[in-house]
Amino acid sequence: MVEQIIYFSSLVIFFAINLRILRALHIENKFEKFKIWEIKAAYFLVSLGLAHMLAEIMVRFSTLFEGVFMV
Repeated sequence: MVEQIIYFSSLVIFFAINLRILRALHIENKFEKFKIWEIKAAYFLVSLGLAHMLAEIMVRFSTLFEGVFMV
């Protein structure tokens, strides 16, 4: 249960951070002009993929340190 909370909250936070970073990189220059739907889909999918990987890392860190903080 705790892992699911950590995963979902990390996923939302990292998704927002990754989306903001990707928009700052101006990747839309690599696409054809007026392909707005494709650009937004690419931003969404790449941000979601990166957020998933980072959220999984957070879950693994939490399980790694689980025994340390338990008394």
